This record gives sequence, structure tokens and C-alpha cells, in this order.
Amino acid sequence: MTIHYLVDVSWMLHRGYFSCSKIWDEFPELHFLTKKIESWLARKDAILHLCLDGSNTKGKRLLGEQYKAGRHQQDHYNVYTGLTTFINLLNNDRIKVYFGNDYESDEIIFTLSRILEGRKRIISGDKDLLQALKPDVIIESAKGLITTDETYKYEYADKFFGVAPEKLPVFRAIAGDTSDNLKSPVARFPRKLAAKIVNDIEYNGSCPTIAQLNTLKGFDNYSDSESKWIDKLIECYDSFSINFNIMKLNVITENISNKYHSTDVEFSDFLKNKILKLNIL
Repeated sequence: MTIHYLVDVSWMLHRGYFSCSKIWDEFPELHFLTKKIESWLARKDAILHLCLDGSNTKGKRLLGEQYKAGRHQQDHYNVYTGLTTFINLLNNDRIKVYFGNDYESDEIIFTLSRILEGRKRIISGDKDLLQALKPDVIIESAKGLITTDETYKYEYADKFFGVAPEKLPVFRAIAGDTSDNLKSPVARFPRKLAAKIVNDIEYNGSCPTIAQLNTLKGFDNYSDSESKWIDKLIECYDSFSINFNIMKLNVITENISNKYHSTDVEFSDFLKNKILKLNIL
């Protein structure tokens, strides 16, 4: 059975560039990526999907100005251009590139995880992608320029998160997430209570309504104090709804095939040889 590696190249690039770019004269990400591609292609049943952020954003990032603030420094894009050019030079039919479609890499990966047949293994450290977990989807965490032994599987997800993976957008919308500069609509909202609300609410893929939140207050397992927290959340419902729409990944219905045109970027003989080797694997 085919296994699809859904690789969040943009996430690795951002994390790796700022930690290692001052060490090598050339792009360290290119050296790293070639080694990883070699290891993935060693499996004859593997297909690689290299996903990068689009040049524009018309997806979920338009919804919150504070979300991932400061992520787009100019140095980032100087290296980014080199990396996108590099992977577009790969003509191996088991390597597919997704770029230039105006969506971020996590949105592309989520879409691929839902439309591709066979097993899927996501390579990323982006928390947003944890909601993509399914019985046929595994997430291999990546930290900086390395992948770790830390993996997430659907059947164990509730032990990691306290809620089902598909409900994570609701949980993060209530509790916030400092790592993504996402503020809770209600300051200091108890995380255990947020998980309790998420587990008790009937979730259909949309943001829970005010009526659904009000219904929870009538449950016997909610104290007066917890009901007051729910009232505060309802008072800040607009902020809660915006957070949810930022966190929720949706299947892209547009064509997400590569539209990128290579630019003139000089590579060393080492990298040219690596490209030739990858193209014959």
C-alpha cells in the first residue's frame, strides 16, 4: 500500500533558518532536505508531497492579524526563494511540490490528508495539523532541522490532548495558545474546563453556537463557578468565533497543484550533484 509523506517544508524552513543560517554560507535547509528526501525515497512505496506556503494568503490567516505575528521577516523569504527553486528542479515522479496556490502549507497538508488514498505520514511540528489525525494518518513531529521519535496516532490522541483531534480547534479557540500568539477570548480561562466543554459539546465541524454553550450550564456536572466561566465565554463569543476560524483547517476545493516558476538561483556543485542523485532514485 502506498504511503504518502506530507512534508511541511515551510515549517522546517522557518525553524531551521533562524537557528542555523549563520553557520553555513549556503542554505542549510537544502543540505538537510536532500538527506531527508533520500531517506524517504528509500521506501519504494513512498510518494513525497513537499508543501510550502503560498506567496499570498487568502486562507485562514486573513482572519487574525496577531496570529503568528513576526513570522515573515525578509531574511526568511531570501532563503525561501532558493528553497522553492531547488525543489522545483526535482523531476522525480515520486516527488510532488505544492506552492504558489495562495494557501499555507498546513492547509495544503490537511487537504491532502483528506483526499489521498493510502496511508499518510505528516512531517511537521505545527500544532495546527494535530487536528488532521485519523486512523490512516500519523504525525511525525519535526523540531527545527530534525525529525524526532515523537509520533502521534489517532487511537492515542485523547491521552495527549484531552480531547479528540477533530475538536482541537474548539479547545484552542477557548484556551488560546501562547506558542502561536493566540489569545484566549477570556483571560485565564481554565484549560481543564475548556477540555470539559469541548468533550461535552456536540461538534459538527462548525463553531459551537451560543445556544450550545448555554445548554451546558443546565448539565448536572457543571458547578455555578463553571457556569459563570461559560457566561464570560458567551460574552466574548465574537472573539471565540474568530479564534475557531483561525484554528480550523478546511479542505481546499481549488486546484492546489504547483504554479511556481523557477527563478535564477546559483547552487554549488555539491547541491547540483545531490539534485542529480535524487532525480534517479
